[in-house]
Formats: sequence, structure tokens, C-alpha cells
Amino acid sequence: MFRRVSLLLVLLSLILAACNADEPSSIGYDAIPAQGDPENGAILYTQATNGTPACNACHIEDATAAPYITDGYAELAASRVAEEDAREYTFWAITEPQRHIVEGYGNAMYNQYDENLTPQQIADLIAYMLSL
Repeated sequence: MFRRVSLLLVLLSLILAACNADEPSSIGYDAIPAQGDPENGAILYTQATNGTPACNACHIEDATAAPYITDGYAELAASRVAEEDAREYTFWAITEPQRHIVEGYGNAMYNQYDENLTPQQIADLIAYMLSL
């Protein structure tokens, strides 16, 4: 019993460390390529890569922990923050998810995409999301 509780505490600690809301992005918005490949982005969106969870593991219809990302996402992203266009908003939503918490949701998003994906992969992911 003690081993199970200890293991559970270790796992919980790792999860909480991965959700540290105070860590700034390890890459800047200017570091990502201007063009992304939406086809590669679709793969990144649906498959775990380099230890990151797939986006669609949480961003699904009727989810309670994350907003559903679907058709019309680009228009919605463009309207979220007055000073940011859809591309920049999406970059920060991926690399610093605590920066823009969507009303009705908490800060539970995995926050190490910027450490485990390359700038090109992030650009690809953004291109895919904006193509929805």
C-alpha cells in the first residue's frame, strides 16, 4: 500500500511540475518560421510527439477541461486578444497556455510544447489550427 501511495505522489508531483504556470516560453514568437505546413500540423495535433500529448486528447467536443477547437478557430482566435492576431494568439496559447485562459476553463494545459517541439513544428501546428 505504501508503495502505491508513494508512486501516486511521485506521479502527481511530475504532473504538477509539467503544469507550472510561471514558466515563460523557451522560444519567442519571432523565432518561429513565418510559414507552417498544415498537413504536418494535423499530424502533430492528433499524435503525441517527443513526449508531448496530442492536442485532440483534450480539445474535443463536450470537453470540460479544454475548449473544443473546430471549424472557425482562426476567426475565434483573432477575436480573443485585441493586440494579437490569430497566429500570435495561437502561438502563446501553445507555448504559454497560462497567458490566455479561456473563460470557463482552468490552467490545466500541458505547458512544455515549446520545449519538446521545434519552432517549425509549432509553426506547422499553428498553420493547421488556423486552417480549421
